[in-house]
Amino acid sequence: MKTLLCSFAAFGLLFAIEAQAHGPTVPHYRADEVRAPDSLKAGCLAGYAAGASIQRINDFGVVNGNFTCYTQVDATTSTFEARNAPFVAAAWFGALELARPPAPGSAFGASINNRGEVFGFESVENGIGGTRWTLAGGHEHFFFDPACDFIQVSTAVDGNGRYVVGSGLRADSRQPPPLDTFCLRQTWLIRAANGVETSGPLDGAPAAINAFSVAVGTSDRSAIRYDVPTAQVRMLHAADATHSAEASDINDLGEVVGRISVNTSTPGLANPCDPGVAVRWERDGRENLLPHLPGAVASRAFGLGYQGETVGDSGAGSYCQVSDGSGERATLWLAGRAFDLNTLIPASAGVTLTHAISVNRRGQISAGGYQNAEPLTQCPKVTADPVGGPPTLTVIPCHNNHMYVLTPVGSH
Repeated sequence: MKTLLCSFAAFGLLFAIEAQAHGPTVPHYRADEVRAPDSLKAGCLAGYAAGASIQRINDFGVVNGNFTCYTQVDATTSTFEARNAPFVAAAWFGALELARPPAPGSAFGASINNRGEVFGFESVENGIGGTRWTLAGGHEHFFFDPACDFIQVSTAVDGNGRYVVGSGLRADSRQPPPLDTFCLRQTWLIRAANGVETSGPLDGAPAAINAFSVAVGTSDRSAIRYDVPTAQVRMLHAADATHSAEASDINDLGEVVGRISVNTSTPGLANPCDPGVAVRWERDGRENLLPHLPGAVASRAFGLGYQGETVGDSGAGSYCQVSDGSGERATLWLAGRAFDLNTLIPASAGVTLTHAISVNRRGQISAGGYQNAEPLTQCPKVTADPVGGPPTLTVIPCHNNHMYVLTPVGSH
């Protein structure tokens, strides 16, 4: 028996060495499209892009998304109008439109949690306001400040049942009069379960909060984690003169992902259009830069799971130049290696995944992209005049965005 056990141990060691030599076990996925409610398509301008952008997936396989289409395009005045409407969907109940303001108002859902709550913002009478929807039909606003009645700007991004986190523009008493009364400074906002609202870090915004009430996001162009009950800030990556950092997601293990960007647009200012590199922070704060896909020059990490997965995109880094994201490819990082998610789904799916947003505890991934066989449509693009003249509007070819849930079906 001892000899047999030793043989099993030797076999196990050999298997571990073989597995390590051949890299991590990489899942295969089934790609299922998640469609927006047909009711949201009414009033969209024919011949222009009308698609759905996916956000997060919760542990029950429910995703939240946003349907966007154009309702008016006028090249002579270089103006256009677009409508954005949030919804939730799942294979087991279909799609459900969430409440939104009457036209021309819009709403946006940023995330969904396991309680069936969706967080985001929508148009209000004097700006935009943080909003929470529930699958049971609940719909409420918060993060309103009477001192900012001239224009309200607030958003909600995530919640865990004890706290909702978001951001908004608030007055800064440290500024000289009359600037001290103007609501111009972006501030973290927190709403406790009892309805009490407080402020958090300055000059930034949260992106996510986990079950232990630890939130992550940005402050002064730096990536931070913030313990909401104690108001303790932990620096993940400090900005410098040419780089900014952002944290995008945190799981219940305390692992965090995000990106470090190079401020090519305006030195010293964070800009979502700037290219950068995806990054993962372990629970002890260790920082690991993630590789780009072969041939890519930029990457972003948006979400992470519980089996070492990090998801995002990698590609040309043309985030504001290409309206449909077709220059990027949805990316899975495992054990420090980058994998194009398009190589991990059946070719028969006929889609190109351009980005992946989140991973649930079952390993399902929320991802977006386009259908290869679908004809190109049109997207308005406004270009600023470099010498200060009026902007110009052009119409460029683009893809319609589609939403997909990737479910693990095996590995290789």
